[in-house]
Amino acid sequence: MRKTPGIDMTAGSLGHGLSVGLGMALGGRLQGRDFDVWVVVGDGEVQEGSVWEAAMAGAKWRLGNLTAIVDRNRLQNDACVSDVMPIEPLADKWRAFGWHVVEIDGHDMAAVVAALEAARDHREGPVCIVAHTVKGKGVSYMEEQAGWHGRAPCAAEAEQALDEIRRACDLD
Repeated sequence: MRKTPGIDMTAGSLGHGLSVGLGMALGGRLQGRDFDVWVVVGDGEVQEGSVWEAAMAGAKWRLGNLTAIVDRNRLQNDACVSDVMPIEPLADKWRAFGWHVVEIDGHDMAAVVAALEAARDHREGPVCIVAHTVKGKGVSYMEEQAGWHGRAPCAAEAEQALDEIRRACDLD
């Protein structure tokens, strides 16, 4: 089995990732180990009850080594998050569950780095970073399109996407 350094597992869209991350963070504390656990969840995934069960436990155990990063792009597999199951007020819900919340533009790398560093320094309890993003950002035919959630581009579409991203990043 090949493993990506620093990635212990992937969980998918059913909300189990935060529960597993919670277990890793609590296990690290119980073993006296000093490491951080970072869990990335989609905003559609936040509709799952297991996310909120883990959120409650993370606050109860004051897990300052646990950070959840919510990709808030407003789209899930085949629809808008708000049409399937509204989750607003998202940041306020995390706060109500006892988490320190930081909202950022998920496309601003300086803001991303600053939020990650602040999360690492916040040890009083768990942190939730709500990263506001645009699904398919930078690719004209993919932006804001739920249909691209689980579909790979064909060769011609991939080349167009790479060309648009190169131009946007001035990589030519």
